[in-house]
Order: sequence, then structure tokens, then C-alpha cells
Amino acid sequence: MLGAALVAAPVSAQTPSGTQDLTFGTVLPGVPTVVARTDAARAGRLGIRGTRRAEVAVDFVLPAAMTGGAGASMPLVFGANDGGQSTNNNIAAATPFDPRATLVTRLGNSGRLYIFLGGTVQPTSQQRSGTYAATIAMNVAYTGN
Repeated sequence: MLGAALVAAPVSAQTPSGTQDLTFGTVLPGVPTVVARTDAARAGRLGIRGTRRAEVAVDFVLPAAMTGGAGASMPLVFGANDGGQSTNNNIAAATPFDPRATLVTRLGNSGRLYIFLGGTVQPTSQQRSGTYAATIAMNVAYTGN
């Protein structure tokens, strides 16, 4: 099993929370595995709660690899459309964004924003078997606008 734990770091008065880890499941050596941001069962899901309609900046700290036992690592890649945002927790209709860049957006009328995260693992043909994990951090701050 492979997974990346999502950690939400509160900044200012927002209350972020991780509700579902990004999970890759069983991965075969030499075969990249993609989890789409729209995959309800495996995509990462985070919620943000704050002042309704407030503008926020969302930044991720994305690891370059997941680590396993005995120092093994497996490359982890995020692309331009691997992030999704929605004010109504609708993963299928979430607006795509690039999680490698700062997302500036507004919380919804309810004061909520939902973030969905996909990604790709790229095991080598000689990838050691085992459990791999990484931590993805999300930082959220009001912009003042």
C-alpha cells in the first residue's frame, strides 16, 4: 500500500482539516500509477473553514518522493491539473488548479473551501516492495482582500 498523508497547517483564523489521504494502493515496479483529483476513493481531500467569502492563499509543500523501509524511495510527481477546489465539496465539479503554485481563491458563502489532490508515483523497474509514505503539507492564509 502506498499513501501520502495530508497535513493541514492552520495560519491566521482558518481551520483546515485533512479528511482523506491521497492513496495509491498497490503499485507495480516500473509502472507509474496516477490518482486523478476527481477520484473520490483515492484522491486527497482537505477542508478549510473560515470567514465567508474571504480571500485566501493556499500553498502546498509537496514532497519529491515517498519513502519506504531501509531508505527506499519512490518518485512522487504533481502536475498542473492535480489540484481541484470547490466551495460545495463536489469533487466531480471542482475547478482544477496547479498545486505546485499558490492558489488564491475565496471561501464560499458558507465560509468553506474543499481541496482535492491527485498525483503520480513513478516506481523504477527495480522498485523494492513495501509500504511507502510521504507527508504533504497545506498552508492557508487570509490575503486581506
